[in-house]
Amino acid sequence: MFDFGLITEGITDHAVISNILLGYFQSGREPDVHFEHPPPLAERHDGGWTLVMDHLRQKKFRQNFQFNKYLIIQIDTDISEEIGFDVSKQGEDGPLSTEQLVLAVIERLKREIGEEDWDNYGDRFIFAIGVHQTECWILPLWFNNNQSVQIANCTRRLGSCPNLCSELTQRNFRWFNDSRKDHRSYDFASRGYRKRSILDKQGRKSPSLSLFLNELDRRNISLPED
Repeated sequence: MFDFGLITEGITDHAVISNILLGYFQSGREPDVHFEHPPPLAERHDGGWTLVMDHLRQKKFRQNFQFNKYLIIQIDTDISEEIGFDVSKQGEDGPLSTEQLVLAVIERLKREIGEEDWDNYGDRFIFAIGVHQTECWILPLWFNNNQSVQIANCTRRLGSCPNLCSELTQRNFRWFNDSRKDHRSYDFASRGYRKRSILDKQGRKSPSLSLFLNELDRRNISLPED
C-alpha cells in the first residue's frame, strides 16, 4: 500500500507536494507517493478543479483507499467563487482570513465527499489548500523579503524572479507563467523543500503551506519501515 495518494488540480501540483512530503519525512523512510489524479503523463488540459470535484463526487476515492493509506486532496482558492464551487472569499466582517478561507474550502470538499463516506474515511483525507495558488507555497524559497508571504499573483512573482528564471534557463526549463506550466520547472523550483530544515524555516512562512504542515504535525504520521 502506498503511504499517500495525490488528487490534485494538475501534475505541477504533484511535483510541489511530493517534494514537501520528501522533506517532511526526511528523517525516516522516504514516503511512497502515488499519483491518483491526474495521471503523471496527463496534459495540462487534463487537470483543473472541476475534475477534482468530479473525482470526489463519483466516489473514486473509495477505490483509491484500497491502495493508499492517506489521500491528499489539493485545490487552490483562486477558483473558490466560481459557479459550482461557490465559496465566497468574503465574510460578514470583510475578507476571510487565510485560515477561515481554508476551513470554508475544506467544508465544501467534505460536502462533496458526503457524510457517510466522511464517517468512514475522514481520518484518511488530508487537505492541501493553496491560498490563492500552490505557487504561493514556493515563494519563500526564492524571496527573502515580503514577497515570500504573498498570496496573490504568485505565478507572476515567480515568473519575474531573476534568480529562478536564470536557473530555469540554464536547464532549458520553461519560466513560470499562467498560460503554460512545466512540471520540471515546478519540481526544480520546489526542490529546496526536500530538506526538512528548509521546509520548517522557509515553508512555514507561506500562510497556507504553514496550515498544511500544521495538519501533518497534528496527524503525527509515522511511516512503517519496509
